[in-house]
Amino acid sequence: MPELLSLDTPDWTLVVWSKDISQCQRQLAHTLNVRQKTIPAPRLRFDPALHITDCDSVESEYPLGDTPVFFENKLYEFDFQFRRCTGEPVLKHRLQTVEEAFHYSGQSLRGSINFGNDVGWFKLQLHYHNGAKHYRQALSFEVFPTKMDIESDISAIQQVIDSHYPLLRFSFVQKTEQELARSRKPHERFPLLWIAQFESLRLELEKGIKQVLQNPHSRLLPREQNYRAEQLKGRLSARLEEAVVTAIAHQQLHKKYLLNSKALSVDTPENRFIKMVLKRCTRQIALFVSQARENNAPPENARLSESFFAQLDDWKKPLEQFLQRPFFREVGEFDGFNAESLVLHHKQGYARVYRVWQQLQLYLDVFGQQAGISIKSIAELYEVWCVLELRRILLDDLCFTEISSKKAPLYKKGIEKQLHEGFKAAFHLHRDNVRIRLAHEPVFSSSRQPQAGHIYSWITRQKPDILVEVELGNGDKIRWIFDAKYRIAPDDNAIDYAPDDAINQMHRYRDALIHIHCADDGWHEKSRPIFGAFVLYPGWFGEATSQNPYQAAIEAVGIGAFPLLPDANNTWLRDFLIEQLGNSSKPYPTENADYYFVQEAARISQTGMVLSKYQDLTLTAVLGPDRTNDYLEKFQQGNAQWYHIPLQSTLKKNMQRAAVHEIKFCAFVVYHPAAKQRRIDFIYEVRSVKLLRRKEITDDQAGAKAKPVNLDKEYWLFELVKPRSLVSAVDVSGTRDFKLRLVSAEQLMKAVNWQDLSDHYPFLG
Repeated sequence: MPELLSLDTPDWTLVVWSKDISQCQRQLAHTLNVRQKTIPAPRLRFDPALHITDCDSVESEYPLGDTPVFFENKLYEFDFQFRRCTGEPVLKHRLQTVEEAFHYSGQSLRGSINFGNDVGWFKLQLHYHNGAKHYRQALSFEVFPTKMDIESDISAIQQVIDSHYPLLRFSFVQKTEQELARSRKPHERFPLLWIAQFESLRLELEKGIKQVLQNPHSRLLPREQNYRAEQLKGRLSARLEEAVVTAIAHQQLHKKYLLNSKALSVDTPENRFIKMVLKRCTRQIALFVSQARENNAPPENARLSESFFAQLDDWKKPLEQFLQRPFFREVGEFDGFNAESLVLHHKQGYARVYRVWQQLQLYLDVFGQQAGISIKSIAELYEVWCVLELRRILLDDLCFTEISSKKAPLYKKGIEKQLHEGFKAAFHLHRDNVRIRLAHEPVFSSSRQPQAGHIYSWITRQKPDILVEVELGNGDKIRWIFDAKYRIAPDDNAIDYAPDDAINQMHRYRDALIHIHCADDGWHEKSRPIFGAFVLYPGWFGEATSQNPYQAAIEAVGIGAFPLLPDANNTWLRDFLIEQLGNSSKPYPTENADYYFVQEAARISQTGMVLSKYQDLTLTAVLGPDRTNDYLEKFQQGNAQWYHIPLQSTLKKNMQRAAVHEIKFCAFVVYHPAAKQRRIDFIYEVRSVKLLRRKEITDDQAGAKAKPVNLDKEYWLFELVKPRSLVSAVDVSGTRDFKLRLVSAEQLMKAVNWQDLSDHYPFLG
């Protein structure tokens, strides 16, 4: 592994290695270049400032070159080589797995870290002894994503999530931290944010308390005390002096006298406020430790290190010591202020504590980028953002309306916020008579006794990221699966493809999920309810000038991917949803599921089988002009054997090949000269349908009076058998232009007029 960093100090040298990171650097450069952004210059931060041998100076930051060296999902090896060290040095981190990754051997403290999908600032605290002195040195560096811009993309994702699910993105058990950005939105009381604020403000708070103890505020307060005559000192009032003389004259030597005076006291509202702040902070830290330990119960959840809990105790200990001072024993309990306190605003120490307390109370409202807190991995946040982006497209671009009472809820898990999984986390939207359920991580499990109307995974539990379930006006349901993958397949041509294993997972979802339907005879019939499954991934394309590389696969088999980024237009996904569901400028394609069942991807069946939506789909058509008398007589008498129609005519009607091959019957509008009437008398079964060139169709099959000009023109040729007479002829008076419709054979047998027939696949007309 090449050496990425060598940092030399008087006490130790840090060397960092990793496997070739040039691919990560190229991918980050590509990610930023297409966004027309510059590559950030990486740096190390030190706390306290560190003496760097090469610089021969004390530095708080150290440049790492022109290109980032620390990336997500890369393994790095750290080696601290000590020159002088007493005892065993240790590295401390709030994550137990990070601490356990390091071991000390000889004069070397070495460990390996893979940052996974945690991006942001990574901080290590090195503790060691040199002679009798203990040293604590913190080193921080930024871990960069390769598929997103950490400034614009990730910031946009966090803003969207914050607007819908405040506090969801914050975590406490990640490797890296994000600097907290300024916010004016009030938050609920959330211990995780409070403790992050306290970590950055505790030294300021301790400094303010020390200043208060050194120069406490006090005021003269009236005091009443009883004294015997010999205890009275100083000048007495005439009335008191007379009372003393009278008592002595009557030998009342033990009598006590009430004396009013004034004395300095520290039991003031301001000092009571300081005491309240100490008690509240101590109690809050203790509560957080209790919750964190409960959530960190071994063995399965043991992630926080003991050194972190020791650090929390170190934060709490000085506050408890302050409270044990005699000063605070004289101070009572805080019960508020009767008026504005100038002492808290202006006096040294008091103003510092008051300012810290306001920041702790307001969390992020008045606090800027001085505190850091861990954020959930970008893979988790990207998944939630994809759900919200799908919702935004449905609302803004497809003109749906959300039923707000069904908004997905958050719940508190330990010291973090989590999003409910499954259909509890579903958004419900509607437009006209179409309803959509947008569910996050629905769970499909197996069942020994499956119930009709439900979807199951027959063997193993399945949990896709996103389910879009569309319910049409007639009750038909169409379902698509979208799975968010924060990954890009490696490609030497810098084309952002979805990972192959993610595409394979889409095939798994569509094959594994089975819908149970109760047939007329009570039998539970099985079907596959997923019309398409698609990967959402952080790829970047010029969507306006190129085509989705997965478009052909989406149309052919209903499996593919859509790039999705906050800094992009996401046109391909939007256009797909508009094509399927319509919007204000493009009418919804159908009132039932016909539009979806006729698509090529929905027609894939087992080899040797044919899928069809209707079992009696009938083509009704008007015979073309210029046909021979023999040809027309066969149709008039119910003896027709062949019928052909130009391919171009079906294409004009948007009639897909699947619909043509689904036709089971044909019925023709024939003119009867004797009755001077156009009507349908017979219905034929279709034995076969072939697509042929005109030169491959015989004169007897075509029945044309003249040879066609273009013999290479393509036609659908229907072979007709088993003609049957209709109970009553269907009157088609006034229908002179060439027309074709797809109807039901059952309806045709009962119809009297052309208008009595309702269309199947009406969008094809």
